[in-house]
Amino acid sequence: MRTYGWYRRRSLALLMVADGISVLGDQVGWMGLLWSTMTLTKNAQIMGWLGLAFGLPAVALGPTVGHVLDHTPHKRALITSHVMLGALFASIAVLERLHVLPVWALLMFAIAAGCLTPFSTIGWSVVIPNIVADDELGSVNALMEILWNGAAILGPALGGFAIARVGSSAALFADAISFWLAALCVGMAKVPAQARHAPMTKCQVARSFVQNTLEAMKTLYALRPVWWITIGAWALNLAYGALDIELPLLTHRQFGRGAWILGSLWSTYAISSIAGAAFSGWMSKRRRTGVVMAMMIIGWGAAFAPLFWIHAFTLIYVFLACAGLLFGGYPPLARTVVQRSVPTQVMGRIMGLRGSLIALGPPLGSWVGGVLDRWLSPSDAISLVGMAVVALGCWLGSRSDFWRIEA
Repeated sequence: MRTYGWYRRRSLALLMVADGISVLGDQVGWMGLLWSTMTLTKNAQIMGWLGLAFGLPAVALGPTVGHVLDHTPHKRALITSHVMLGALFASIAVLERLHVLPVWALLMFAIAAGCLTPFSTIGWSVVIPNIVADDELGSVNALMEILWNGAAILGPALGGFAIARVGSSAALFADAISFWLAALCVGMAKVPAQARHAPMTKCQVARSFVQNTLEAMKTLYALRPVWWITIGAWALNLAYGALDIELPLLTHRQFGRGAWILGSLWSTYAISSIAGAAFSGWMSKRRRTGVVMAMMIIGWGAAFAPLFWIHAFTLIYVFLACAGLLFGGYPPLARTVVQRSVPTQVMGRIMGLRGSLIALGPPLGSWVGGVLDRWLSPSDAISLVGMAVVALGCWLGSRSDFWRIEA
């Protein structure tokens, strides 16, 4: 039986500080990267390619990252990825400052960063169950979700301040420093070692990777609660991707409002997501978690369904607040159930595979949002997406292997 002494509390605190610092730096650095691209190219299409270059590796490399995390010391993987990400963004900052950063190099840097980022995003989910007691997972996941949402609010403000005062290179270098500080915190933490694996040849490694990935797919599908939770997370992220496209169109084209109004709408959503994450920490200790998660999915969609009939702009703040409250609670509850349900020896592979599936949601949702814009007004498109999410939530809630889920 594992014991959770003071040193594990200290390790948890260090890992959470590392995660918070790196996520905050990510927000600042991503804003600097987009600003550099905009000023360098003045081309929105290249900005889109930059987002694609950064996002697609997470989709493609999830199983690979999970396999590596299952066969490599977690501490080493986290430190190495953070140090390399810091060096990457420091290089971009220097080249941007010297005005010698070509577009092709910027895209290559984005691809490299996209390949390294999953080691931290998936790595946190794999490490936390090793240093936290099962009955504390819900509260810890809720706190981490609050940190992430808080960084999503504070990061862009800090990034904008740094860009305005010094330039985009300052935001990029701040991101580099955040990764190095995160690596230092991980280095100071005590992370339990995994079971050692026998040395293998390159052919054996390749064969092992294929076998482990297929085994992870079978395990993910066999663990029905985990499978349906993943489907729900994928659908919510797809809907969020569509909202990411349609909300600016709704604000500017349909209602004729400016960028600061759009920012206030997203801030409303982010702040309410923090409240939702806090609520999930309390809910994880109650029964019928599956019923609550189904209601979260239904409620997210139902929050936007009235846009078919109600076109009062002030009510959009209310709709976004309700949706954020529900969306913020779903991810930590989902992670808690998955971490308690998946065997430790395959945790990395399952988390990596889930990460790839869920990461497909936002870009696919953005494409859906663009397609819907050809035939529907932004308000009708958002409402239609909401109704589809309601239908999915009702279907998941009707399944006994979903509504019987307990965190």
